[in-house]
Amino acid sequence: MKAQTRVVVIGGGIAGCSALYHLTQEGWRDVVLVERDELTSGTTWHSAAQVTNFGTTQTMVGLKSHSIRLYQALAADPDYPVTYHHSDDGIRLANTPAQMDGYRHFASMARDMGVAFEVIDAQECARRHPLISTDNLLGGLWDPSDGDIDPAQLCQTLARRARLAGAEVYRHTPVTGLTQHKDDNWTVHTTKGDIACEIAVNAGGYRVNEVGAMMWAEHPADSIEHQYFLTEDIPAIAEAAHRMPLLRWAISDYYCRQAKNGLLVEFYEQAYKTWGDGWDRPEIRERAVPR
Repeated sequence: MKAQTRVVVIGGGIAGCSALYHLTQEGWRDVVLVERDELTSGTTWHSAAQVTNFGTTQTMVGLKSHSIRLYQALAADPDYPVTYHHSDDGIRLANTPAQMDGYRHFASMARDMGVAFEVIDAQECARRHPLISTDNLLGGLWDPSDGDIDPAQLCQTLARRARLAGAEVYRHTPVTGLTQHKDDNWTVHTTKGDIACEIAVNAGGYRVNEVGAMMWAEHPADSIEHQYFLTEDIPAIAEAAHRMPLLRWAISDYYCRQAKNGLLVEFYEQAYKTWGDGWDRPEIRERAVPR
């Protein structure tokens, strides 16, 4: 293991692997990543791994467009292809006029970035995704580049490409402490020895504040618990000649996508808290999930 390098990235999930890869793309070769266990072993490996162009600012749209282009290139790599369901299409549903107005604003903003969203009415939503009901639905925002990617494969291929560019990755190397020196350089203490560096990158994921505490810093980050389930095969999906679009309903913190011939349905923790015991009520359940 190196005793000195330019940058140490702490954390081997999607954030850490992406940071390492992009540093090498900027010409930084003397960089390393340290991971306490295996790559992706935190939350990344079981992420639903949605990939969308949607963003509330032009900066976010630009970043997401960059990711889509990168993932397309990675999926097309014959030496190490990544499973990427691109152009599944997706619909962000709306049941209030304010949401529809917001979607029109986002579509206009994205158009200036070269991203073509489409605002559609409830009937068109149902035509494009025959499993949903139009009850209490006004319309939605259509994203033609929506999709999902295998998160473990993605991390592995980013790490692989970073290694080929000169970076090093140390697995099973927990960080035990960080020391900042008067010249603003750092020493990263690990169970396998110390690494001196100019820059230490905190990519700890849900453990970000454990690493932050070693830097005397507290980050405004909260872990959000997601609940999801996989359905059995659904005949309408199995018989369809195309993959079903992804669905998101922001007001209910809910989304679903096709998984084989069924659905992956996921709920954010806040949605569960909001519904509370009402989740057992059919009228709430029917508003939240496909028929």
